Amino acid sequence: MQKRQFIKLFTLLLIISFSSDSLAQEATVISKLNEVIRPIKTINPDSNFSDIEFLGGILKEKEVISLGEVTHGTNEVFIYKDRLIRYLVSNLNYRAIAFEADYFGLETIDNYITGKADTAAMSPNYRALFMWLRAFNKSQLAHNKVRVYGLELTEFSAAIDNILRQNQQISADDKQVLLRIKGMQFNKIDKASLKDFRFVCSGLPENLNRNMLLQLIDNYDNYIGRSAKIGARDKFMAENAIAIKAGTANDKLIIWAHNGHVAKTALYGNPAMGAYLHNKYKDKYYVIATDMNKGYVRVRKFIAKNKPISNWQSIYYPEVNSIKAYEYFFKACKFKNFILDLNEAKQDPELDAFLTQEKEMRLIGALSIPVNKKLSLANNFDMVIFFNETTSI
Repeated sequence: MQKRQFIKLFTLLLIISFSSDSLAQEATVISKLNEVIRPIKTINPDSNFSDIEFLGGILKEKEVISLGEVTHGTNEVFIYKDRLIRYLVSNLNYRAIAFEADYFGLETIDNYITGKADTAAMSPNYRALFMWLRAFNKSQLAHNKVRVYGLELTEFSAAIDNILRQNQQISADDKQVLLRIKGMQFNKIDKASLKDFRFVCSGLPENLNRNMLLQLIDNYDNYIGRSAKIGARDKFMAENAIAIKAGTANDKLIIWAHNGHVAKTALYGNPAMGAYLHNKYKDKYYVIATDMNKGYVRVRKFIAKNKPISNWQSIYYPEVNSIKAYEYFFKACKFKNFILDLNEAKQDPELDAFLTQEKEMRLIGALSIPVNKKLSLANNFDMVIFFNETTSI
C-alpha cells in the first residue's frame, strides 16, 4: 500500500515539475516576443506610413515580396495587404502585382488601373486598392504605371476573348478553333483540343501576353491526367511568377496569395510556389505571412465526406487554446495586433528555437477545414502580421 502511494506521489511530483518547467518556458517565450514585436497602429490603407517606415530598410534590396493570407476570407488581412501594397508602390517603386487568380481575368482590372478603361467588374474586397492604383497611375508615364497579373489559367473564355479582341486579322479557321475551345468546359478539355489551342496561340505576335498564354497552356497540358495534382499548381504558378517578373520594367514583383502557396518549403508533400521562388531568388525573395487567433472568416463549409459543401458563408473560429500552436503564444503578447520580424527575432537563441520548431499554425483555404498545419514558422516566412480577432470579408 505504501509503495502504491509512493508511486502516486512521485508521479504527481513529476507532473508538477513538468508543468512548472512548461509554464516557465511559455513565460520566457512570451516575454522575449514582447521585446521584438511592433504594434499595428492602424490598418487603414489611407493612413500615412510612419509606423511601417522600418520596412524600407528590410525590403529595399528584395525583388519578389509575397504577401500571404491566413485565410481567403478575412477582412483585416485584405485591408492590411492593401496598405502594404500602397507602401511598396509609393516608397519602394514596385510596379507589378501578381494575384492567385486567372491571368486573363485580371486584364479588365489592368485596363482599369492603367486608364485604358473607365470601368471594370471587381470584387468589393479589392475595390479600394484598385481605385487607389488607378489614381496613382494617372501621374505616371506609361512605362512606370503599376500593372496587375494573374498567376494561372482557370478558364478559357477570358483568354480567347482577349485573343479575338487584340488580333482582328486572325484567320477564319483559327477563329473557329478558338470558339470551339471557348465552348468547352474548362476541366473537361482533351489534350488534342489543347494542342490545337496552343498551335493557334503560337502564331500570335510575340509579347508578354502571348508568351504567358503559351506557358499557361503548357501548365494545363501537364496538369491533365495527373493522379496527384497537389503541388503541380504551385510549380506552375512559380513558373508564371518568374515569367511575369522577367517581363516587368524594373524586375520587381509583389505576389498576393495564400500563406500555403508563398511558403518556402514543401508543406503538403510537394514544394510550395514560394519554395521554387526561394530556390531561384535566394534572399531576394521575402515572405510576409498573416495570422489570426479567433474571429469570423468567409469560407465554404465542409459538411461531411461525399456531401455537398455549402455556399460561401461567415463562420466563427474560436481562440486557439493549444500550447502546440503558435497562436497560443501570440495571443498572450502585450499587443493584440502586431508585426513580428522573424529574422530579427531569430537573433535570440530561445526565440530561434521556438520559431524554428514545428508547431501548428492556422492555414484556412476556401473550405472550412482543415484549420491548422504543422510547420516551422521561421523556415517558411520572414515576417508575420498577427491579428488577435478578425471579421469576415
